[in-house]
Amino acid sequence: MTLFLIGLGLADENDITLKGLRAVQSCHKVYLESYTSILLVGDFKKRMEALYGKEVTLAHRETVELEADDILLHAHKGNVAFLVVGDPLSATTHSDLILRARSFQAPGAEAPTPVDVRIIHNASITTALGSSGLAGYNFGQTISVPFWTENWRPDSWLERIGENMNLGLHTLCLSDIKVREQSIEDMSRGIVRYQPPRYMLIPQLIRQLLAAAKEHKVDYLDPDRTLAIALCRMGAEPDGERRGELIVAGTLGELLSYTEPTDEQRKEDEADDEAYEEENPTASEKEMDERREARAVRRAIAFWGEPLHTLILVGSRLHPMEVAYGSSLTQPGSRWAEVAEQVYHCHA
Repeated sequence: MTLFLIGLGLADENDITLKGLRAVQSCHKVYLESYTSILLVGDFKKRMEALYGKEVTLAHRETVELEADDILLHAHKGNVAFLVVGDPLSATTHSDLILRARSFQAPGAEAPTPVDVRIIHNASITTALGSSGLAGYNFGQTISVPFWTENWRPDSWLERIGENMNLGLHTLCLSDIKVREQSIEDMSRGIVRYQPPRYMLIPQLIRQLLAAAKEHKVDYLDPDRTLAIALCRMGAEPDGERRGELIVAGTLGELLSYTEPTDEQRKEDEADDEAYEEENPTASEKEMDERREARAVRRAIAFWGEPLHTLILVGSRLHPMEVAYGSSLTQPGSRWAEVAEQVYHCHA
């Protein structure tokens, strides 16, 4: 009677460890945590069930936070697997489930009946960042950047970046994931309806970084003097229309420029918007903004590919080997090596 917290690894159902697979096959109930990350393949649930030989139940945030006792009751009666993309404890999200298991009291029991917990680790983005060529021991605090809204613009992460930069350390920036989110309008009306999933892409992430830096007038995120490395779909293999992993190094400005529309595309976009407004004279500004955002997302995916996207901000403790490795990840015309030498005072 054990609750297994099992890391699935980075990309698909085959990344599970042999130890993890054997644990899953010993379980009578298998949950897949589905709100902190995603597998990078389509039909992942069906593929997992085919390989693992077990039915998989999706565990949304409310399942884990509000119905944890149900999961633990199953584990009190037999083995239960709780599957997490990446490593089960690379974030603190699941610590609460472990603590609940240790103090669990079964219905009707006069004293606590703790559930045994076993953790089976696996690769995560915090280990895959080595593919950037940057030394893992030169990373500082990891930050998570949430989507901004019109009325909610949290930026406490900016101070963490500054602390890392002052120490010359690299910063891993995790992009936001929105699944099973409700609009404010629906919640206010008591309507249970979920918005389409949203995953922050490299251009969205960089724009928020630069906007916060400008608003707070900090000097450590200059788009032309700050080196960065984008990590997309780490560990993924090309699969039909889905692309494999992509790693690109450059300045923040360069990484942002790769999906900026050309002058000709801007004119086409403006003409398209004008035509749409003529055909839909009651279209709101919110609707037009959504059209523009959808267009920007399409351009971002055309270059960077599908999510998940992660960004590394490069600190000043650069080693010549890191500069050389980064140079191999740049696009033609990049100023990576020049900025490394002139701003970071390091050359390959």
